[in-house]
Formats: sequence, structure tokens, C-alpha cells
Amino acid sequence: MAAPVQVLVAAAKTAEADALAAEAGKAGYRVVARAASGKEAVARACKEHPALVLMDARLGGSQAIRGAIKKIQAGCGIPVVLVAHSDVAIPDFGRSAVVPYGCLVRPFGPRQFREVTGAAIALHSRTQAGVDPRAQKIAHDINNMLSSALANIQLSRRSCPHKEQVLEHLDNAETSVLRARDHSRQLLASVGTPDTAPAAGPKKTGRKTAGREDKKRPAARYRILLMDDEESILSATSDMLTFLGHEVTVAENGDLAATLYRKAGENGFPFDAVILDITVPGGKGAGETLPLLRNIDPQVRAIVSSGYATHPLVTGFAANGFVSALVKPYGFKELEDALARAFKK
Repeated sequence: MAAPVQVLVAAAKTAEADALAAEAGKAGYRVVARAASGKEAVARACKEHPALVLMDARLGGSQAIRGAIKKIQAGCGIPVVLVAHSDVAIPDFGRSAVVPYGCLVRPFGPRQFREVTGAAIALHSRTQAGVDPRAQKIAHDINNMLSSALANIQLSRRSCPHKEQVLEHLDNAETSVLRARDHSRQLLASVGTPDTAPAAGPKKTGRKTAGREDKKRPAARYRILLMDDEESILSATSDMLTFLGHEVTVAENGDLAATLYRKAGENGFPFDAVILDITVPGGKGAGETLPLLRNIDPQVRAIVSSGYATHPLVTGFAANGFVSALVKPYGFKELEDALARAFKK
């Protein structure tokens, strides 16, 4: 027997939530979570990842409804069916790239409920069927390799600021890596979430501009725990963070990261932030590691990192408990920006 379809019910009023839950039960679905606001709906959807979200059109204003649907569908990859009342206007989606997969207007019966929700789930499945996991894996691996290359190029440039000829070659190499990064992100966007826009093309950086950027240093120095299963990324990113004046400890998986985090706190030298990779074959990634760290320190500052630009933990990092996100390959600027967001007061 097939497992029941899991749904999330999003409604501000308890009576409406109960009614939607009852209708879902009659259709053979199983309600795995409820949400009373758009913000909560996004957070619960990304956490529980149900097959469908039933959202009451009275959950908030039109703008709030549109924003929640966009984040759930484009960010979490979950279809939404909007449930409206005949006396309440349906939000105007205009030419928005994100619209609900279905809409039910009360009064409706069990048959109409099953037809609309079933069609929404089927349409979403057909849309996702075009995703080629091999292409995703290739793009992810390319981003990992580019991440190490970009870090080493930028480290070399900052380490020899007076060697003009070397700088010229490094500028050209960096521009090529940034172009390759954008092509990789476009590939991931084309095979991933349909509504994710590709990143803008890189701007060529002249040596004078680069020189001014190279002199920038963060005002604060932090103790950072870096977790990634790729040795080359651990090495390159550690060097970047060390160059910026931070103290770095590395871990190859989530279990080791949690152990190091706990011991550092017990010894009186806690980490100020952690950077966690999502994909760790055979080990715990960012999604599994964050709860372990929160058990140790509820205030942990965790930055999620991945070569998958459209991964739900990246696009919805805040809703999933992370303070910032890094998309590989990243350079000094992205790394510094992520740390700035993490420690923003």
C-alpha cells in the first residue's frame, strides 16, 4: 500500500485549519504540520517537506500570500493549493512567475477537492521529472572544484600585491573562473527550481580596484569551525579565513563538527560561527548537523554552504535556522559578506 500524501495546512483561524485537515483526511492525505501565518508556513514547509501545502487565502494580505507561495514553491520546491471563500477576493498574481498550482473556492465537495489537489501534485511531479540528477551532480562537482581554484587565485593575488605581471595573469584566471561559476549556476537553475533566476555575469576587475579591495580587513576576528567533506575546500577556505585574521578549525563531517564544537565550549574557547556544507556523502551534512549544534548551543551562528544554488537550505536559509548562506564557488567578498550577515546586530 502506498504511503499517504503528506500535507501542510496553513490557516490563521483554527476553524478553517480544522476544516482543511478534515477534508485532507477524507481524501486519504495525512496532515504532518499546521501553520498560522505565512512566515510559519514557509518555515514548516521547508522543515517537513510535505507533498502539498493547503493555504487559506485569508492567511494574510495579498502581498504576504504571494510572498509565502513564492518561498514555498520556488524555495522549498513544494506545490501550493490556495483555498479561498466566495466572499474573499483571490490575491492578484498578475504576471508573477510564481502562482499556486491550484485554487479551491468554497463551497466545494470532496470530489472537487481530490481533483484539484491531485492535479496540483501531478503537475508538480511532471515539472520536477525534467530534473536530471546527473546534471545536478556534475554542476555541484564543478562548483566544488571552482571553489578551491577561486580561493587559491585570490589568495595568490593578495599575497603578492606588487608583482604586476603575476597580477595580470591572476586577474584573467579569476575572470575565467567567475564566468565558469555563472555557467554552472545557470545549469543548476535550468535543471532545478524553474523560478530561480541565473546569477548575473561577473564584472572584470582591474588591478587598481582589486588592490583597493585587497586592503580591506574585517574589524573583528572570530573563531570559526569549518565543516566540508572536500579536502581541497577545507584547505583553501581555511587559508582565506586565516588570511582575514580568523582562527579556523576544520571537520570532515557533522559528527566531528559537533564534537569539536562541544569540546571548544567546555574548554572555555567557544566558536563564534560555523560554516556547514550540505552534501557530505556517508556523513551528516548541514541539515543534520545544525540540530546537534543547537542542542549544545541554542545561539549557534551557522552558515550553510553548498554547490547547489537552488537547494532549499540555501534559498531558505533563514527559515531553516541558518544566519547566512554561501554558494560555491565563493571568493573573499562572498565569504566576508556571509560573516558580516552572521554577526549583524
